[in-house]
Amino acid sequence: MTSVLKLSNLPAGDSHQIDHGDYKVLLTNVEGTVYAVESKCSHFGLPLEKAALNGHRLRCPFHHACFDVRNGQQLEAPGLDGIATFGVEIIDGDIHISEEPITKPEAPATGDFAHKLDDGHYGYAIVGGGVAAANAVYGIREHDATGSIVLITREDLPPYDRTHVSKALLDGGKDLSDLPLHSEAFYRGQGVSLMEKTTAEEVDVANKTIALSGGKKISYDKILLATGGEPRKLDIPGSELDNIFTIRNARDGMAARNQVSEGTKVVIIGGSFIGLEAAMSLGKQGGDITVVAPEEVLFKGPFGEKVGKYVQQLHEEAGVSFRLGRKSSAFTGKGKVSSVTLDNGEELPADVVVVGIGVRPVTNYLRGLAGTADGGLKVDNHLACNVADTWAAGDIACYPDREGAARIEHWKVAAQQGRVAGRNMAGAAVPYTMLPFFWSNQQGVNFRYAGHATEYDNILFDGTPGEGPFLAFYLMGKHVQAVLGVKRDADVAAIAERMSHREMPNNDDLRGFNWR
Repeated sequence: MTSVLKLSNLPAGDSHQIDHGDYKVLLTNVEGTVYAVESKCSHFGLPLEKAALNGHRLRCPFHHACFDVRNGQQLEAPGLDGIATFGVEIIDGDIHISEEPITKPEAPATGDFAHKLDDGHYGYAIVGGGVAAANAVYGIREHDATGSIVLITREDLPPYDRTHVSKALLDGGKDLSDLPLHSEAFYRGQGVSLMEKTTAEEVDVANKTIALSGGKKISYDKILLATGGEPRKLDIPGSELDNIFTIRNARDGMAARNQVSEGTKVVIIGGSFIGLEAAMSLGKQGGDITVVAPEEVLFKGPFGEKVGKYVQQLHEEAGVSFRLGRKSSAFTGKGKVSSVTLDNGEELPADVVVVGIGVRPVTNYLRGLAGTADGGLKVDNHLACNVADTWAAGDIACYPDREGAARIEHWKVAAQQGRVAGRNMAGAAVPYTMLPFFWSNQQGVNFRYAGHATEYDNILFDGTPGEGPFLAFYLMGKHVQAVLGVKRDADVAAIAERMSHREMPNNDDLRGFNWR
């Protein structure tokens, strides 16, 4: 044990980061008990120095993974593992901690599952190869160490970090091999039959069978449906031309990236965060970028005019041109696209077109399970569908949220739902209660959004977009439904904890409030 800090310098409710040999360690005082964890989030390895502490919960200020300081356990995605913990003793008013961690984050234990693989019947079936699927494996293994699992994905990679596709993959910072969350060998070690490049053509939830591409049929005891969404496409003349891309998966991203170099004329159709991230990333590849969107102001509906104009300003300063209030009416070219015609007759030169106009839930393979009006699947607060032994997670799941029924297409939501669904498939009874959160990088500026506001009647700003750090609170009456923050990462994390536990101050006190 090594003395690292006087206890009097760490009052209850506070945290303090120290250098400790080869480690950075975060000390926390929770109601008089001191805990020590490695200050290294299991998601991207970023420091936890400015994490929000709420009781025993620690929320990373960057992507809002949450951990329990008592044991390092991960409480909320993203990431898959916990964080290391150190032993603590208080001796003569000084905090002493162990030289090395006493617990380290570990993946589920591997075993000999060879006799359970690919035998045509599985204890657990996971349809979909995204982050919900990867987390479901962890959730299952927390409660069932030996049950057989099949994971079916149409892609040729194990589950991977899809958030990189519109950012680091498109801009050349990462390649396909950098994306998987775990290797194929990891899944074999977990007793998972990983069926890549395989499509579930039909899932019959009543008879518990799955018809696969290639003609094979398998059966299961319990199933998680996590097939996510597919990009919406434009039905206009010329849509069949080459070099028109949607950016949904890793291969999409690589195909688009390989067509862009210095001076390539790129037209982005759609002003969503994904479309604008693609504009940013392909701009870094040298592309000459124009964004076409029907809105007069970007994000005016979900985030307000001030935020939308600030986002536009960031992109224009990076050289992106905009055609707002416009729609594309046709693509032209011989074999591959060469121009985009707008609804006012303007013709934009285009060597590459990226269509980013949203996604629709992929649920058309289901038999015996009714969908919602938008194609999603209604689930209860345990993520169970209304047919026995059937769960859904991620983009397709319409679940009971604190603001009403919600279907949210966010990475953290999908990851946490996958973990919770996996646990419940394996016999737990864990409700899904997480506050939604997402982040987006717009020309190097990170936007962090906690909560869910489909409607609001007022936006209260603490700070001004475009003039420095700010928070935007989305209010419905006296209720804060969501908060958006730029360069206020630690505050957004603290606010998210307060929102999660319904501990928000009155609206009149929001501006200038000391969140930490």
